[in-house]
Amino acid sequence: MSTQPTDCRQALSPAVPTDAFSRMSPIWDSRVATSVTTSTLPHIELPQATAPVEDSDRCSKVLPVAFLAEEESFYSRYSWSINAFPRLNEVAERLASELNKLDHVNGWQYSEVAINIFLLSCTITDTIDDYLLGTVFDFSKLAKVLPLAGPAIRAAHKGLAWRSSTRLLFLARLVRWKQVWANTVTDFIEHALVNNTDRSSALRQRDQLKELLPARFGKTVGCLRPKIPAFFRSRDFATPDCLELARKFMLDFADPVRPAIVVGLRTAGSFLAPLTCAYLRAKDTDARWIAIRPSKGITGSEQRELERAASQRCRALIADESVHSGQTLAKTITILRRAGFAEADIVVLNPVEPALPDWKSSRLLQSLPKIRVVSLEPAERYKCRVLDSISKMQVLLDEYFKARGYSDVRVVSGGEFKNLNSTWRDRPPERVDHRLKRIYEVHVKHSNGSEEVRYVLAKSVGWGWLGYHSFIAGHRLGQWTAPIVGLRDGILFSEWLPQGKTQAVSSLNSTGIVDYLASYVAARAKHLWLRDDPALDLVTEDRHKGLELLSGYLIRAYGSRIVAAAKRPWLRRRLAEQNRFLPVMTDSRMTPGDWLTGDVPKKADFEHHCFGKNELGITDPAFDLATAMLEFGLSDADSQCLVKRYIQESGDTNVDERLFFNKFLAGIRAQSLADHDLTQPRLFSVRGEANRQYISAWNFLVKESIKECGRLCSKPKDIYWHTPLVVADIDGVLDRMVFGVPCTTAAGIKALSLLHAHHFCIAVNTARTLSEVKQYCREYSFAGGVAEYGAVVWDALSDRQRVLVDKDSLEELERTRDAFRRIPGCFLNDDYLYSLRVFTYQNGRTAPVPALLAQDLLSELGADRLRIHHTGLDTAIVAKNIDKGVGLLAMLDLVGLPKTDVAAIGDSEPDLAMFRVANRSFAPGNVTCRKEAELLGCSIARSSYQPGLLEIAKRIAHPNGSSCDRCRDIERNWPKEKNLFISLIEAADQKPLPLLLRNLHSLSFLAPFKK
Repeated sequence: MSTQPTDCRQALSPAVPTDAFSRMSPIWDSRVATSVTTSTLPHIELPQATAPVEDSDRCSKVLPVAFLAEEESFYSRYSWSINAFPRLNEVAERLASELNKLDHVNGWQYSEVAINIFLLSCTITDTIDDYLLGTVFDFSKLAKVLPLAGPAIRAAHKGLAWRSSTRLLFLARLVRWKQVWANTVTDFIEHALVNNTDRSSALRQRDQLKELLPARFGKTVGCLRPKIPAFFRSRDFATPDCLELARKFMLDFADPVRPAIVVGLRTAGSFLAPLTCAYLRAKDTDARWIAIRPSKGITGSEQRELERAASQRCRALIADESVHSGQTLAKTITILRRAGFAEADIVVLNPVEPALPDWKSSRLLQSLPKIRVVSLEPAERYKCRVLDSISKMQVLLDEYFKARGYSDVRVVSGGEFKNLNSTWRDRPPERVDHRLKRIYEVHVKHSNGSEEVRYVLAKSVGWGWLGYHSFIAGHRLGQWTAPIVGLRDGILFSEWLPQGKTQAVSSLNSTGIVDYLASYVAARAKHLWLRDDPALDLVTEDRHKGLELLSGYLIRAYGSRIVAAAKRPWLRRRLAEQNRFLPVMTDSRMTPGDWLTGDVPKKADFEHHCFGKNELGITDPAFDLATAMLEFGLSDADSQCLVKRYIQESGDTNVDERLFFNKFLAGIRAQSLADHDLTQPRLFSVRGEANRQYISAWNFLVKESIKECGRLCSKPKDIYWHTPLVVADIDGVLDRMVFGVPCTTAAGIKALSLLHAHHFCIAVNTARTLSEVKQYCREYSFAGGVAEYGAVVWDALSDRQRVLVDKDSLEELERTRDAFRRIPGCFLNDDYLYSLRVFTYQNGRTAPVPALLAQDLLSELGADRLRIHHTGLDTAIVAKNIDKGVGLLAMLDLVGLPKTDVAAIGDSEPDLAMFRVANRSFAPGNVTCRKEAELLGCSIARSSYQPGLLEIAKRIAHPNGSSCDRCRDIERNWPKEKNLFISLIEAADQKPLPLLLRNLHSLSFLAPFKK
């Protein structure tokens, strides 16, 4: 958890007189909080902390749930804000309500309503602009594959351009309405947010908006889901920040005669451009604005508008989020150049991203020396200045605590959290979308003279209605979160519950953890459900981060890139339709570090990780269960209890059917986050932990894939060691990288079922860890196996194991392990106990270390008892005196079986040692050492991978090529009603051409070319 250290003490609560709540009212449903205009707060000198506060001054209870009555009466109307993706007709309905409120509210309520009108109005503009642009296709990728198709591709692009122009002719009425609407919104912003001293002018502009706003948009437009303006949702941005950028521009370019056009880059630009334009107009500058989406190109009318501005010698101001990679900025500058703008007339307004402090040194900006940049540094942001103003915090917290019955309230400057606050303020965050936060030490006094110390956490949660979800969630989950104090200026105030005398939830027993987690997820399902699920609409528009990530892995089952690309929209829709329970504002981050416990567990960051530009947007509560299983490392038994308890409390009876894909998403998301930390130079100190996180996620994915496949396998009632014995390798034989992680296919499951049906005893002989061997044995009813290239053998029936690596080799392995740990960029998988797996990271995956590096290191260490084997994912270092053949013989000796009737199945050079020991040997068509295997008498199947394994299983069961009822039962018993998982593992067995022909009905061949 990023918001709480582990060395702090728990703040507790006073006994408050019953009449102290006359201005307060508890909320348990959809209540939300407020915003305050801090610019009017007076400066107050505060006492400095002179000595640590004694423990006796601290409280014995957390603050009770209670809120200011004026906050309750205002924010109780915003329960809809927990869904960040309303339909456009809902936006219009909510905007109409805000417009009607404007002349009935005062003070901070007036500011909030004005901000909401701005946000909702610009949301409409942004959505209409995207609708007018339409779907854009780019077939230029084909030219690289089919050079002769160039003329046809150019003709296709011309045809699409003609279609787009014709479409706009039919939408001319909407185009005209949007332009009038945009101008009226800009006028409202000027009078309500820039020159906000004349309320009557703002109300007149409000009336014009009311006249223009339709009761409902047409069916097509009204059902659109607007995009989230990430800057106002999750990046601590506020309207004063945009106005400050515009003010800085006016100071640097003081030329009121020169007209300006603000070019907003959608989505953020649809909000920042009119706001900037309104400021310039208020300063008597001739200004107008336009919002474009450079990644998809611009319409003809947008092109003409830019060309007209260039001919009038307008200065072009680019308004967008902070500069990240700069690719969008580069495309925009290219568009402006083509429209006739000189580089000297282009100005970039850059609200600097705190996580990217080195933005000025980017290669892109270095290549644009004539482009002027006006920047707003993180410390200059409005919320940052508010949080660092102790005088403003004094006024605000004085209001909150006195309403709770305290007679005196003093916010202490400095305090014991001074260093932590300084770190949050001065150190760049690890990732974008990390929220601003501060902790305040508050000395409070009762009317009877007794004193105590409270701690308050202030955290940025959004702007306007885009931050209300945090307050609503805090209210509805009151028993699970730290007590909410209030919400002002997009900053949520809650009691700080640090880890000091409290224990982390991970230190509780497993039953306690399971109960807490299940009840918490069920509470979200009961109290934070959405009226409709945006998932299906978002995947249709290629905007669902979570399902986009998940489908990118699952689609690999199709093998063929053409089929995979064309099938992906279908797959995303199927995934979006999985949740047949309720759409929920999920937590989406269930890590142990986010939980604190005293008498009752409390969840931090409960509002942060569901909806946002870079968040997954998963609305299925099964995802929270899956993430909890991964992050807490729950056993299978505890995971089952978690699901059972959750079903009891929520009524979500079909959650089991949805768990696998949510588990898979949880695993690949954790790997993605770990990879980010591994590749950031400034996060060097956390690479060890990131590597452990990556390996843990990998193990979770493998385990869950084994379990899901194991459920489909027909298994014997009794397992015992006997001959005939079949010993199979795992990677390349039983499993392959179906979904980007090892997994078997339908053919692999049928092969194992066939061998079981014919009473063969099955064991594995693999390079995998012993723990993985045990997992395979449990799920597939194997009798035992050999792990780590023959280093250790295990009997599943008696739970016995035998380590084959001698003491001297183990000592050399330990010295080698220590040596690799000291080499930057080298990582180890500590699950390997009797061999080494060392690797580096490349392109989001593990990769073997350079061969010379490993070879020279062993030579330098004098590790002459070890040998090296490189795989596609890592470098294995094992003892020279063991191999898969030695391991197989040791396993037979351990369980008392003769080697007279043993069939071995493998696919690579390490399996040759196993082939030499076995009576019969087989390999699928993908065998990498075909010549050597054939010399050993190995029978090689025609098919590769799991279809090859199925072919081998049939040969073993019926050497004469016949079949029997047991063989036919395997096919008859295969599920006829195929769920999505079965469909995918069946597709993984098919060859490209048949796969293409079988899926023609569900392919979208235009999808890969959408921009």
